[in-house]
Amino acid sequence: MVLLDNLPTDSVLRRHATTERLRSLGLPPSDAVLRRHHDQHVAALQVRAAAADAARRAAAPLPRSAPARSPAPPAAARPAPVAAPAAGSSGDGLFGWLRRLLGRH
Repeated sequence: MVLLDNLPTDSVLRRHATTERLRSLGLPPSDAVLRRHHDQHVAALQVRAAAADAARRAAAPLPRSAPARSPAPPAAARPAPVAAPAAGSSGDGLFGWLRRLLGRH
């Protein structure tokens, strides 16, 4: 219990002194109106803290997961490797390409 021995006799000063003493001890005010104001202030601080926390979470980058890898197809589903063309069959370069294009080997 808080000792209230050396408080002023005037009711307003007494209430103020009591409130200040309780505030210095970290306790909520004893008067009903002051207690309601204190509760409203605490609720406003909690709402402000929740809004700041939500804003901080919205501004933070989302953690990216690793891209999903598709499993390798079975060996039967893979296409057979293409054999390299025989060397010197129709020549190389532009003329060899034209011969292959026209179907003359």
